[in-house]
Amino acid sequence: MSQEKEYEKKDHVIRLLKRLMPTGESSQYHLLVERYHEADIAEALDEMSFEERWIFFSKVNLDSAHKVFEDLDLYNQIELVLDFDTNLAASYVEEMEPDDAADLFEELFETDEEIADKIIKALPKKEAADIKKLLAYQPDSAGSIMTSEFVSIPENLSVEQALRYFKRQCPPESEVAFYIYVIDVKHKLVGYTTLRDLVMSEPNAKVNEIRKENPVVADINMDQEDVAKLFEKYDLVVLPVITKEEKLVGIITVDDVVDVVIEEATEDIYRLAGTGDAEESKLISGNILYSVMSRLPWLVMTIFGGIIASFLITRYSGLYQSNLFTLALSLSFVPMLMGLGGNVGNQSATIIVRGLSTGVVKEDHPFKYIFRELAVGLFIGAIIALLVFMFSYIMRLPLIFSGIVAVSLVINITVAAFIGTVLPLVFQRLNIDPAVASAPFISSALDIIGQIIYFTLTLTIIGLMGS
Repeated sequence: MSQEKEYEKKDHVIRLLKRLMPTGESSQYHLLVERYHEADIAEALDEMSFEERWIFFSKVNLDSAHKVFEDLDLYNQIELVLDFDTNLAASYVEEMEPDDAADLFEELFETDEEIADKIIKALPKKEAADIKKLLAYQPDSAGSIMTSEFVSIPENLSVEQALRYFKRQCPPESEVAFYIYVIDVKHKLVGYTTLRDLVMSEPNAKVNEIRKENPVVADINMDQEDVAKLFEKYDLVVLPVITKEEKLVGIITVDDVVDVVIEEATEDIYRLAGTGDAEESKLISGNILYSVMSRLPWLVMTIFGGIIASFLITRYSGLYQSNLFTLALSLSFVPMLMGLGGNVGNQSATIIVRGLSTGVVKEDHPFKYIFRELAVGLFIGAIIALLVFMFSYIMRLPLIFSGIVAVSLVINITVAAFIGTVLPLVFQRLNIDPAVASAPFISSALDIIGQIIYFTLTLTIIGLMGS
C-alpha cells in the first residue's frame, strides 16, 4: 500500500473516532475495533489528544482494547497508565508482550517510581517476575529486547508426547509458537524443531531424531546491533537467547529487530546531526526544554570553533602585506573553503558510521578505508580546484591567487576526507559510538584546519615572492 493510501486510512480512522467521541456507545467503538487493525487505530489515537485517547479506552473493554494499547506510542502509554487506576493499568500491562511491558516500566520508573511500584505489585507473580528479570539486563542488550514467552520441550520425549506437552504450555498467538526449542534436563539449548515437523512426523519418533542441531543463538549480553546483524545474515524470524551456561532464557522476534534497526538508525542520524542521545518523539513533540538541551551542547562547541576561526582571520589580517591581490579578495574565498571541507568531511563520516553500523566496514582493516577515502578526497579536491581555477581565470582574478585557492582546496578536501574517515574508526576502536563524530564536531575542526592550511599557504607564497 502506498504512503498516500496509508495517510488516507489514518485520516479516515481519526474522523470516525472523532465522530464517536461526543455521544458514541461502547458497542459502536467495538464495531470500529473489529473492523480496523489495532495498529491503524493506535496510529490514529497517537495523533489525537490525551482526553480523546482516554475516552476511547473508557468505552472499550480490555479484551478489545489491549492490542490497541500495546501499539500506542510509548509516551502515550505512559500518560494513560499514570491516569488509570492501579488495577486497570496492571490489567493492560499483563496483556502486553513481556519485552514491551519491560520497555514501558523502564520509562515509567523514571517518570513516577511510586506508581510503577504499585502497578508491578498488582501484577500476577509470574508476569511481575518476568518483567523484573528483563529490566535487570543491560540496556540495548539481547536480554533487554527478548521476550520470555517461548515454547520449549525436553529432548527425551516422543513426537506424540511432545505435541501434548506443547498444548499444555498454552503457546502464545504469534509466530513464536511455530518454533519449538529442545532442552536437556539442565535447561540447556540442544536444538530446535518446528510445529510442522512435529505434526508431519510419526507419533512414535523421538524428538532427538527430528530436531535440528546447532541453532543460531545470541548471548544474553550481546549488543542489540549485533543481534540485528545475525537476523540479516541468517534470514531469521526468531532467535533464541542463552546465558553463558547455554541455558535458554528467551527469544527475540523479527518485529523486535525491526524496532532495533529503526532505533539505531535514528540514533545515528541524530548524533551525526549533533543532537546527542535523544528520543525522537520528545524531539518532535515533547517538552521544548528537552529539545533545547539535546541540541545545545554541540552547538556550544561550534561557538568555540567559530571563536578560534575568528582569531585566525584576525591574526592573518594583521600579518597580510602584499600587492599581489587584496586582503578582501583573499578573505572572500574563506567561506567556500570552510564549507567544502566541512561537507566532504561529513560525507566521509556518514559513510563510515553507516558502514560500521551495518557491518560493511570491517574494523580489522581500517587502513583500507582510510586510503580509499584519501584517494576519493584527492580526486574530488582536484576536480573542484580545477573548476574554481577556471572560474577565477574567467573572472580575471590574479593568477597567483587562483593557484593558491586551487592548491588549498586540494589539500583541504583531502584532509577533510581523512579526518571524516579516521574519527569514526578511532571512536569505534575506543568503544565510543562512532556517530559521536557528528557534523558539528567535524565541521568545527575542519573550519579551523582549513583556515590554517589556506592562510599558511598564502603567507608562505607571498613571502617567497617578496610582495
